[in-house]
Amino acid sequence: MPPKMPPRIASWSAGALALGAVALGCESGGQGGGNGPLRVSVTESTVFSTTPNTRVDLVFVIDNWANATLYQEKLGDQIPAFVRVLQSQPHPLDLHVAIVSPDMGAPSDATSSIGCSPAGDDGAFRSAPRGTCTTSGLESGATYLSTGNGVSNFSGDLASTLECISMLGVVGCGFDQPLAALDRALGADGSPPPAANAGFLRDDAYLAIVFLADQDDCSAPRNTQLFSLEVGGSNQQNIMNALGPVDHYRCNRYGHLCKDPSGETVMPPVVPPSGATTLDLADCTSNDTPSGLLTPVSQFITDIQALKPDPDNQIFVSAIIGPTTPYGVSWLPAEGRQNVQPGELWPQVEHSCGIAGDDEVNPQATQLVTDGSMADPGVRLAQFVNSFRNNNLGSICDPSYLSTMQAIASKVGALPSPPCLTGAIQQTGNGLPDCAVTAAIVATNGALTQATYQNCALTGGAAPCWSLSPGTGTCGGQTVNIVETTPSTNGTMTCAICAPGVSGPGC
Repeated sequence: MPPKMPPRIASWSAGALALGAVALGCESGGQGGGNGPLRVSVTESTVFSTTPNTRVDLVFVIDNWANATLYQEKLGDQIPAFVRVLQSQPHPLDLHVAIVSPDMGAPSDATSSIGCSPAGDDGAFRSAPRGTCTTSGLESGATYLSTGNGVSNFSGDLASTLECISMLGVVGCGFDQPLAALDRALGADGSPPPAANAGFLRDDAYLAIVFLADQDDCSAPRNTQLFSLEVGGSNQQNIMNALGPVDHYRCNRYGHLCKDPSGETVMPPVVPPSGATTLDLADCTSNDTPSGLLTPVSQFITDIQALKPDPDNQIFVSAIIGPTTPYGVSWLPAEGRQNVQPGELWPQVEHSCGIAGDDEVNPQATQLVTDGSMADPGVRLAQFVNSFRNNNLGSICDPSYLSTMQAIASKVGALPSPPCLTGAIQQTGNGLPDCAVTAAIVATNGALTQATYQNCALTGGAAPCWSLSPGTGTCGGQTVNIVETTPSTNGTMTCAICAPGVSGPGC
């Protein structure tokens, strides 16, 4: 006889989740023991695969304009710690890791004066080494990192390679479009992704996204007038232009809706209130109305969620950005600008964090720094991040990104977690969870048979059996644990849950 195999605990990954109302013999012994009448219950079912899915596609969208070198270095300092957390997971992660810049250009008749190309990087992955990093170690032709099946497409270690390609420098466009760049990079905008990105996004992989930005998102349609000088025939690079001066404030004016001191919902104005040079605004959100000129944040949410059949559990989104409050506008002399009149004032959004006493930092800012960090309120980016159940937000003005990066890595590592049952589960007559588990077993002759597993409390822990434990990571309910000797290929768990109008033991 072959040697007896020790029981194994399967870390099963969820394949599907369904709710239904069915007639269950919930007290008849098949779901935990006990005898009683047949009753109608609301059930929660989940289908499992006993081969853990550890595939994660991870995208960093990293600012590459103006002060970006400081933030890239602060990010790079914590990449080794980030990678250590990723590599400490119970199952080695099968990673794809890519870097995207937010430079989507700025199609405009004023291209020469605003310093942006028409299309920028257009969502193509960035993998060339810059600065002090002279070689990334990536294989020739590779545009992203891959660690699948224990085989990597780069020499050296993951941390040093990732740190190298994340240093994008400051060659981008001042009109950052991180949401549009992400959409384009993944082909979520309805067109195939750039050729350089082919093979990155896997249908069965979890998706993790990390933004690093000191300005809010300014993603606009290709046919936009947002970056144009010749609007309404004005052709004026000053306050007289129909859309205001061609600078980043247009992104705020036509991308945000806020409440003014009277409580009225307004677009951030171009002209200051009478007799004032500052204006405090509150409760700012993305302007997804017809008055906005940016692509609605809701559109990007829909696009990215559509990439996965179960976005609540398969997608994680994080951002290291400027705090969304305080939000203030100040008007400063337009010195050194083009075509301005004497005494002309231009509006700008005050930094929501930065150096204490700096004229460009909101005097109500509570996060004051000494390392030169500063950021505008990340209204649209925060709204995008918070729309996903699995999310994390950190401040770009933090002196160190260690805690944020460790939290991100922990959440990314928790994506391939055991299946989660979220409903309150009814109990059988003997106080056990009212659930049934069937598993598909491949016999020695190759035939597939169905086996019923009992609660481990009834078998004394002897395999095969199942148990539930408090959820961890993104699971706020209970996770399923399977103990078996003969490995199964997949299985189904069905539990009677408490619901409105349903009564039963444990409810």
